[in-house]
Amino acid sequence: MTTTTDAKYDFTSAAFWFFKCVGRNPGGAFTIALWQIIAYGVIVGTLLVFGLPAIQSILELAATTNDPDPSDVFAAAGTLLALSPVIVIASLVVALMAQAAWLRLMTRNEVAGGIPFRLGADEGRLLLVNLCLVAFVIAGYVAGALFFGLIVVTTMGINSAADGALWAALLNGLIWFIAVVGFVVAAIIICVRFAAGPALTVRQKGFRLFHSFAATKRIVGWLVLTYFVLILIAIGGSMVLSIVQQIAVMGGMMGAMAPFWADLMSGVDPDPQQVREMIASILTSPAAIIALCVMVFAQLVFQIAFEGLWHGVGAYAAVRHDGGDGPVETDLAAPAESVGNAPSEG
Repeated sequence: MTTTTDAKYDFTSAAFWFFKCVGRNPGGAFTIALWQIIAYGVIVGTLLVFGLPAIQSILELAATTNDPDPSDVFAAAGTLLALSPVIVIASLVVALMAQAAWLRLMTRNEVAGGIPFRLGADEGRLLLVNLCLVAFVIAGYVAGALFFGLIVVTTMGINSAADGALWAALLNGLIWFIAVVGFVVAAIIICVRFAAGPALTVRQKGFRLFHSFAATKRIVGWLVLTYFVLILIAIGGSMVLSIVQQIAVMGGMMGAMAPFWADLMSGVDPDPQQVREMIASILTSPAAIIALCVMVFAQLVFQIAFEGLWHGVGAYAAVRHDGGDGPVETDLAAPAESVGNAPSEG
């Protein structure tokens, strides 16, 4: 495959590649986002339908019993516990399909017709890449544990040999500083070098995990800076989202608890029946349900936008590596002489 890796790194395009692709194909982006919200809405709805009765039972048990029996708690939470693995698996499948759909948009400017989510070859290859990345993360944790275990042994040996001398403490501090900074820097560089792997896999329709090293060559510093800026954006966005969610929760709770305010402010301990009624009212009141919907919708929009920005950096690196936004070249090419020379024009 012919690639171009000498193109100038455009920081703005890399950081906001997701929004650039959304602007280029707003209809396709809206379709993906809509179905992603619908899919997660079904998951959350299922959790609410089957989980709220279990939560209500647990709260009622806690309100009426000072020291509830563990078996009663597990019995009340039985449905929720049984549903949890299904919810987790469904969430992971939706996340994989959404990642593939967004990467198709950001690397090939393609959106599947109808429901844009698929479980096909792109998703299979992307799953393999993601599993490899998870395995590398686990290996990194193991390597880190072994590395810092060796540092502990080394510093303990220095302390023992120096018998608590000041120079030993200073040396150990220096060793720990170099070890921590070196390990963190190495981990960041390795992660960034793999950043384009998922996007290349989708763009070139093949397992391209280690091709990411070529796509990120000579731009590691720029990529680190780009991800750092996105982290700052995420922190700011999370603060705004938290304020919105707190306003929604307070509004919903205040509305649901309005009929009980007089009794609660009287200073008299409510009876268990009143507590059960208040809990049921909060869980089933329109105000609380609306507040929950606002929270979930705001969280989903923020999650979609931030994940798009995060994956967009790798997508930009992949597209840049392939020479731009044009069609992807394949490795298949017929030899010039395989079918004979072209007939001469007479």
